[in-house]
Order: sequence, then structure tokens, then C-alpha cells
Amino acid sequence: MKIGFLIILILVSSSCKDTPENNSDSTKTDRFELLPYPDSAEQEKYLKSQNLNSFLENPIDLQKFKSKKNRNVTTSVNNGLKYQYHPAISDSIFYGYNFITDSIGPKGINEIVVFKYGENKHRFEDESEILIEMRIFNEDSDLGKANLIGLLKTELESEFGNDYLTFDNGIAYSNKNKILILQMDSSKVKSYRYIKLNTEKIDIELIEQIIN
Repeated sequence: MKIGFLIILILVSSSCKDTPENNSDSTKTDRFELLPYPDSAEQEKYLKSQNLNSFLENPIDLQKFKSKKNRNVTTSVNNGLKYQYHPAISDSIFYGYNFITDSIGPKGINEIVVFKYGENKHRFEDESEILIEMRIFNEDSDLGKANLIGLLKTELESEFGNDYLTFDNGIAYSNKNKILILQMDSSKVKSYRYIKLNTEKIDIELIEQIIN
């Protein structure tokens, strides 16, 4: 009887090892072991792309910047340039804000171009205006994250990655209809233009049209 009982016990034990539940656990364990670890290089590339897109979407807090420059600005009105984004809104204008900085280089003062419409379009305090372009030639700490003058190319790549177009004297980052064109001198940012464009087709021909 004892021998018979032992045989039954062995058979039951063997059957338990082959239950679906145990097989499921084994399969799960194997599956997790086969999953690759996240690619750190791809993660880094993704994060830099996010940094770039965030910058291009909103490079500056325009109203905060204007409040700091209230007494150091002149304005001008123009019809907008062909490559600039031009919303289909009637009774509108393009406004240029020319900001004085502590040091003005040979290319002149920094300019920010906005699209204005509505009853407040001639007021400096207008908060409905749309940022269209930034033409930056001089350092200005009030620009915050958009104070790019003097940065090394390697610093730009560290922040925004190296997915950019290259032209004779610089590089250009873009996303959808927004572009950042950086003129370089000895691998340092000499000046730059941020533009909201009327197209998402961005190539060297368009860049040359803008900078020439």
C-alpha cells in the first residue's frame, strides 16, 4: 500500500507541474527575458526632438518680454513678406518691434515681427497678436531660452539634436511650418531668425530666399 501511495503522489506532483497556470508563468518569464532594454540613443534623440518642437512652438513669452522692454522699443508697420505666415483675417497688419539692447552689433538691433488684428492692433499692450518672426543679432538675457547668440554648435546639438539642414554659413532646424535659421561664425551662433512660415515645405531654396 505504501508503494502504491508513493506512485500516486509522484504522478500527482508531475501533473501539477504541467498545469496551464504553471505553463503561463513560464511563458511570461521567457517573454520578459526576451524583451530588449530601451535604446538610450533613441530616447535621447526623441527628447531632443521634443525640446526642438517645444522651442519652435513657443520660443519666447512675448508679452513678458515686451513688458521688460516697454521703454526701449520702436515700432514699424509693414505688409508682411511672401514667406511669412499670413492668417486669413481682414483688417490686419504686420508690426515690427525693434528692441534696444545694451550692445548693438553691426547688423543693427533685434526685431520681432507680429501679426496684429482687431481693435487693439495699434496698441503695444495687444495680447491677441501672433508671433511671426524673430530677427536676433545681439545677446539679450531677457530673451530667456531664445538668447542663442554665442552658443556653440555642439551646444545646439546637445539641446535640439543634429537633424538639421546645412547651408553655406549655418544650419536650420524646422518642424511643420516653423523654422530656426542660425548663421554661424567659427561654430558659434552669430545671428538667427525664427519664422512662422506660410508653408511646411522647407528646403535649401527657401532658406536662401529668406537669408539673401
